[in-house]
Amino acid sequence: MPKAVRLLYLLAGLFFALSLVATEADRQNSQTGKRASNTKLIHVLPLGDSITQGGRRDRPEYSYRYPLYYALLDAGYPVDFIGSLKTGLDEDAAWPDRNGVPFDPDHEGHYGWTTVQVRNKLAGWVAQYPAAPDIVLIHLGSNDYDAVNYYSAIVQPLTDIIGILRDANRDIIILVGHLNESGATPWLIRQLVEIMAYWMSTEASPVETVDHYEGWRQDADDPDGDTFDGSHPNPKGQAKMAKAWFETMKPHLDRIRQQHLPDTQ
Repeated sequence: MPKAVRLLYLLAGLFFALSLVATEADRQNSQTGKRASNTKLIHVLPLGDSITQGGRRDRPEYSYRYPLYYALLDAGYPVDFIGSLKTGLDEDAAWPDRNGVPFDPDHEGHYGWTTVQVRNKLAGWVAQYPAAPDIVLIHLGSNDYDAVNYYSAIVQPLTDIIGILRDANRDIIILVGHLNESGATPWLIRQLVEIMAYWMSTEASPVETVDHYEGWRQDADDPDGDTFDGSHPNPKGQAKMAKAWFETMKPHLDRIRQQHLPDTQ
């Protein structure tokens, strides 16, 4: 057989084999719910204290991250939670799969930490992430109620945190969750944070607040309450927080997803 003819046969066989591989990959992707196209992930950083971390073995303290993650998947957003931690306060606390879909456990919630403590470690954590966050969900301040000066304990560290995050991604979306609790101290802190968000927000990197306190039932003895102990959200409170985060995230997620679509022109 002439060499040219043999080469044509070899090339035809190679193209046929490659088409079989591609067909099998598409079939597997359709079975697992994955898109065959290269969908760019939207990286979400949950950043905070115990209300973000959760994870006690003696109660279903899954945090808002659990219902939020599945709400985002159900809405079709290709999200990836990021952070230096994967566990809760108790390392053996488990987050159950939902309908066979595993939960994404990555986060940056630190049980009992103040805003200053998180600020002081953040740059080192961000440097280790697999990608810069596109959206950050900040919920801090619950461990700063006893501070002498709320500006130096909460507002200035939050300002610094925003600067650190913008060093990683100048277009990052920053959502700051208002404290859930009622009372004079949380009310005062919310006013200071609201002013900070207004002055720190830019067109490229907006800073928005999320009103988790609205409709919040803090009393742990209330049969319809949202907490285990007056502070840490129970599953009802976790779902309520997730809903507030989701509604604020959605316009930004839609815009980011549109920007990530491949150019078909």
